[in-house]
Amino acid sequence: MATLESKKAATLGKRSIIGMILGLALGAILCFVPNGYIRDDIVINTILNIVGNGYLNLIKMTIIPFVFASLVMGISSATDIKQVGRIGGKILIIYVATTVIASAFGILGGMILKPGVGVDLGSFDLSNTYENVNTSFASVILDFIPTNIVESFAKGKMIHIVVFAVFFGIALSLIGEKAAAVKAFNESLANTMLKIVNIVMQLTPYGVCALMAKTVANLGFTIIVTLAKYCASEIFLLFLFGLIVYGLMLKIFTGLSYGRFLKKYSRIALVPFSTSSSNATLPYSIEFCRSIGVSEKVASFTLPLGATLNMDGSAIMQGMTAVFVAQLYNIELTWPMIVTIVIAATLGTIGSPGMPGVVMVTLTVVLQSVGFPLEAIAIIVAIDKFPDMFKTVLNVLGDSVDTVIVAKSEGEFDADVFNGLKEADVNVGE
Repeated sequence: MATLESKKAATLGKRSIIGMILGLALGAILCFVPNGYIRDDIVINTILNIVGNGYLNLIKMTIIPFVFASLVMGISSATDIKQVGRIGGKILIIYVATTVIASAFGILGGMILKPGVGVDLGSFDLSNTYENVNTSFASVILDFIPTNIVESFAKGKMIHIVVFAVFFGIALSLIGEKAAAVKAFNESLANTMLKIVNIVMQLTPYGVCALMAKTVANLGFTIIVTLAKYCASEIFLLFLFGLIVYGLMLKIFTGLSYGRFLKKYSRIALVPFSTSSSNATLPYSIEFCRSIGVSEKVASFTLPLGATLNMDGSAIMQGMTAVFVAQLYNIELTWPMIVTIVIAATLGTIGSPGMPGVVMVTLTVVLQSVGFPLEAIAIIVAIDKFPDMFKTVLNVLGDSVDTVIVAKSEGEFDADVFNGLKEADVNVGE
């Protein structure tokens, strides 16, 4: 049965890659088709919009009940509540530490690669304005605590749902036998949602194709060529951070092969790439981590937290973009400014939801913190969609690496499953 599931998943992976290639080709073709009713209204805004966003909506439909039920099931089954606290403490420390490193990495990379040097501002429309965004350590922490959990469920505030699920699961564990009926219902709900996720996964090739085609058609080649240096610099830094920092972390703290890990991660990499949303990828990333040996208890706890708190790709982008803006306006960066950017990028990233485009809002926090012109964000908005896909791939990769590290430290990781010596309970493909 497991072999059959693996073959199905492997076939799905191949079909998804074909879908991405076809989407890129279709988008490229549409770039050369003159604007008009058929191209814009029928093909892009109707057909591609329905297929692509319909796929995203189906994924989003599963996120809240899937994450809540899985997290409650994992925590309520714990016999050691202190372990839950340890897991939470460890993952929070890792998430904050990697975010600080990522923002500093982006600043250093921007200074070395100089993406803003030689760019002609005359070719850009800087008339857009952006609302001021204020943040502080206290406001970030307080925003994690829900006041109306029904409203949080309705609005999809993931961090609130995670916090409530943790308390709910701990309470079920402490109550014991009296909560057996609730535990049984929650377990059935988790399994049902898992099946729905598997059904939705079968639509991935079509969703990826439509999303890629729409992105390329709307973005066009002109702006990509104009800001090619910025895009190339950001994507290069994302790859470099993923290879060096995550590779060293996994090797030092677990001793596992990073090459094997990346090969396994490639099974789901198309999902964050096409959706540009860590939250939308949650069902897939939880299944992925379980398929490589992480216990459900850890995966269903750390990954939902990571989707909101741990966005290293966004931190790299914000650090590099601050340097980019400084270079555009010939502003000399000082050490106090650099430290301020790192702190602002960390707070802004941790306090933002894992949804597409939200980095544009948090970027205002970073630029405001050092008094840089907010109008420069108009430059980034035009091109961010393309590197944003790579950022999300890195974000989900980081969540997965950090989850494996914590699971290994807690004895909640099965190395035999990772090394292929034992079948996993969940198979995402080979």
